[in-house]
Order: sequence, then structure tokens, then C-alpha cells
Amino acid sequence: MAYYNLKKKPSLTTKEGEKETMYADIVYSGTITAERLIRTVAQRTGFKEGMIEGILSELQNETLEYLSEGYRVELGEFGFFSAKVKSRLVENKNDLRSNSVSFDGVNFRASKSFRTGIRGDLERRRCIGFRTSKEWDREQLEQIVLQHIRKHGFITRTTYTEITGRLKNSALADLKSFAAEGIIKRVGRGNQMHFIVPPVDDL
Repeated sequence: MAYYNLKKKPSLTTKEGEKETMYADIVYSGTITAERLIRTVAQRTGFKEGMIEGILSELQNETLEYLSEGYRVELGEFGFFSAKVKSRLVENKNDLRSNSVSFDGVNFRASKSFRTGIRGDLERRRCIGFRTSKEWDREQLEQIVLQHIRKHGFITRTTYTEITGRLKNSALADLKSFAAEGIIKRVGRGNQMHFIVPPVDDL
């Protein structure tokens, strides 16, 4: 199950006299790390995690090599990669030298089958105001965390904030407190940080 919220159309794009409108925008549940993706594929296929990781690494290296030679690279049904370049602005083409042009990242264009391959139900996220969240006790917050992890496998600070309405610092303090008590386990750091139920060996 994926969730969405309704957002107001930016005022800068709303014409004078036009009624305010809203649109649906997906609510991200967090980030699936490469490590977790590799582990899941290994469990489903029987391939060794190290083998999958090695193949991904080689695909990345080969893709970058071809991109640097000016090729577009098709990666199965995922789509196409292509290189981007940048340069300073000039009025005369003769003023632009090769040493003024450099690579500037990578474009990715998903294939049609990949773009249309997402299946599943969508549900509007139940929003809870910040004032209401203060009325919840610790046991209720703990249950919210555990229920989300059981359903999705993990929870992030951002998701916890969206579900409970807790402010950023309060939400992070809640999750760290639960982790310190062994109720959940912190995995990763920074933007990759998420929380899971501790494995049986950790209990």
C-alpha cells in the first residue's frame, strides 16, 4: 500500500480569478538502500549477495565508461542513461573551446514498461495535527512505530513525522529513545537512517 497527500497548487501558477486547486502527491515511505535491495534479491533468487553486488558494480563501471565515450546506455527494461555536459554562455560559437565544456552528470529516461509497471493500491495518508500528537502517550507512539514497521519493514524519521505530526526534533528523539530501549534498531546514518525491528540474535 502506498500513500498520497493533497497539496495546493502553487499560487505562482494560479491565474487571477482562478479557483484554488489541489493535486495528489505521493508520500514517500523512506529510501530502500542498495544493501537492502541486494539482500532481498538474494533471498528471492538464491544468488549470493556478493555476486549481486559485484554485478551491480561492474554494470555501473561499464555504463560510466560508455557514457564518457558519448553513448547512450540501455539497461534492460529500466531505461536509458545519457551524459549531460555544461559550458559557459557565449554569443559566438568560436568563443567556446573544448576545455570550457565538461561533463555535468547523468540523465535517466525510464522505459515505457518501467514507467507503467507500478501496480498496487493508493490510500490518502491520514494526517494528524501537531497539537493532537502531544496528547498521545508513549505507548501509543510505540505501537504506531511497530505497526508501521511490521507492515513496511522499516520506518524513517520523516514517515514517523508524517504519521504522528511530531516535530522533527521530537520525532527523532522518540525514535532514538525507542532504539535505546531495544524496541527498535537504528540502521544507517544521515539521509539513509531508518529503524527496524531488532533481529532475534540482537534480543
